[in-house]
Amino acid sequence: MPCKNIIAAIDIGTSKTVAIAGTKDEQGKIMILGIGEAETKGVIRGTVQNIVLASASVREAVQKCEKASNVLFKNVYVGIDGRNISGEVNSHSKIISNIITDQDINQLTEELYQISAGQGENIIHVIPQGYSVDNAPVGINPKGYNGRKLEGTFYVVKGKEKAVNNIKQAVEMAGLKIIKLILEPLASAEAVLSKDEKEIGVALADIGAGTADIAVFQDNILRYTGVIPIGGKAITNDIKKGCGVLERQAEQIKIQHGAALLQKDFAKKAVIIKGVNGKNKEIPISTIATIISARAEEILGGIAYEIDAVRKNTAINGGLVITGGTAKLKNLLQLAKFSLAIEARTGTPLYTGPEYASECYATAIGLIIKGMEYTEDIIARQRKKAEQEKAEEQQKEGGASSSATDAKGAKNGKDPKANNGKESSGGFRGLIKSIANKLFTEPDDSKM
Repeated sequence: MPCKNIIAAIDIGTSKTVAIAGTKDEQGKIMILGIGEAETKGVIRGTVQNIVLASASVREAVQKCEKASNVLFKNVYVGIDGRNISGEVNSHSKIISNIITDQDINQLTEELYQISAGQGENIIHVIPQGYSVDNAPVGINPKGYNGRKLEGTFYVVKGKEKAVNNIKQAVEMAGLKIIKLILEPLASAEAVLSKDEKEIGVALADIGAGTADIAVFQDNILRYTGVIPIGGKAITNDIKKGCGVLERQAEQIKIQHGAALLQKDFAKKAVIIKGVNGKNKEIPISTIATIISARAEEILGGIAYEIDAVRKNTAINGGLVITGGTAKLKNLLQLAKFSLAIEARTGTPLYTGPEYASECYATAIGLIIKGMEYTEDIIARQRKKAEQEKAEEQQKEGGASSSATDAKGAKNGKDPKANNGKESSGGFRGLIKSIANKLFTEPDDSKM
């Protein structure tokens, strides 16, 4: 049965804050209900610095999305960028009694959450890399195996406590509650990478205004994350300084006339910009391309360094996928293929309509996809827990009152089992509804 829950998410970028709402249709496909955007203030290279200004940006984006989607924001999933996280591979084991169950696997993960966090850090994700039972590898799903020792290897993603707290305060000041923080390159990957690419091995570079976030996948598992501390805003600043123009003019030049590679016909073209003194200023396109290419090569060099760091242990047969707002830069893909000697493509969201199929929406749409995944998992766990508690309660009540009920029924000439098979008030559907309502009124943020 498709999940009917509406998911709300917020992507706080360096230059733009995006609020987004989505759900699933009857076929289980993601539907974007609306998007709201606002200029980001108070954020430097993906890190919330001024909480009051960042909160105002969140509030403005949310109000626009609420109007577009007719969805009231209350509890949200929020992205955290690569500059504020670190990743490491950890192992953990536990003794088991017999056949491995979901409970054994969940307990192993929960214990790792407790022991992995260092001082000044919050655990954002614990991603299984593989398991072994009695020292024998069993792949990514050990459920059903029989043994005495279960051991797992995990990629643990940690967030800086101050950065996490600043994000939480900015969002809460806007009148919202965070269900869970989600690593932004992980979200972007969900939106733009195919399952085949993630299986064969692929690198994602999400180049935003402030940073370029890197994520590497193989066998459909996140294997590595990294970050380059420069992005598209650095290119804008270079144009501003190199051409002697205003920042807004530099951004417009980059978007409309920018290119990452020089071309022969550029020498004959120029851009006319109105100067602050009222006189027009002529800037050759070749000058603009020279400025941009230098910074683009620096960004791509950083991406190449990150990819080389994992190539010994991870095959990247699917090449490089570039997404984020800076991915729109003309000739960037060709420069990437040439300088990195790797197959490359631009990444636009794969699972939405054409109106949202833009590189700049990759993270926001990915947050909806991951948010839906986490929501369904939370509901499934709470449902299972509620069913177990209900069964245990009924068993206790049945054992304690069976003698009295049988005696009373016999005295009145009634069969005490006459109501067998009937559901209690609300039934199964009522149980599911109550779990979903609880989730979206009391966010589970214990693992942020």
